[in-house]
Amino acid sequence: VEKAEQLGLFSEKLLSEDAKEAHNVLGQLFDTYWLVSFSDKLFIVDQHAAHEKVKYEALMEQYRKNEMTSQNINPPIIISMTGLEEELFCNHQDAFKILGFEVESFGGSEYAIRAIPSELYGADAKELFLVTLDELSEYGNKATSPSVVIEKIASMSCKAAVKGNHSMNQVEFASLFEQLLTLENPYNCPHGRPTIISMSKYEIEKKFKRIL
Repeated sequence: VEKAEQLGLFSEKLLSEDAKEAHNVLGQLFDTYWLVSFSDKLFIVDQHAAHEKVKYEALMEQYRKNEMTSQNINPPIIISMTGLEEELFCNHQDAFKILGFEVESFGGSEYAIRAIPSELYGADAKELFLVTLDELSEYGNKATSPSVVIEKIASMSCKAAVKGNHSMNQVEFASLFEQLLTLENPYNCPHGRPTIISMSKYEIEKKFKRIL
């Protein structure tokens, strides 16, 4: 096998406490990927997918523990809703409130977004709110449980995650990598993309024809 492989749940003891001391962060590649050597493997981490997974799991954990927090937006963002969007919001507004959104009527079809979930601060609040409403349209006029809404909102964690083509320093990445490795399954982002792939020393040496 000569191709880089996505890690699985039972690959290498990358997650053990002892292993953490042996991780060697080599640096950032293309302002998007981080190279980490460990044992006889090279690990390549997608910083956006990794950060997205960390934020997603943090949101889900806060919801399970009923510890959702909000981040105020000042000044608030004013949006205009269509009739369908207003209807969807009315059906799900309790769930939005539980999850950390503060959205108030601003007269007519306009609404003010005054706060969003803290874990998603930095995302485009208007886009986040309207895209979530659109995702909920599949449920029609039926109100859904907060757990359904949190899944939709958490799946938008990519909106607040650090992007590719963004320079991170090694301290920032080390913190992100440590958070990622505390998760039960750190190997996929919420959308199913790999967060980490690996190449063994054997595979690399075969590429350089040191091994025939």
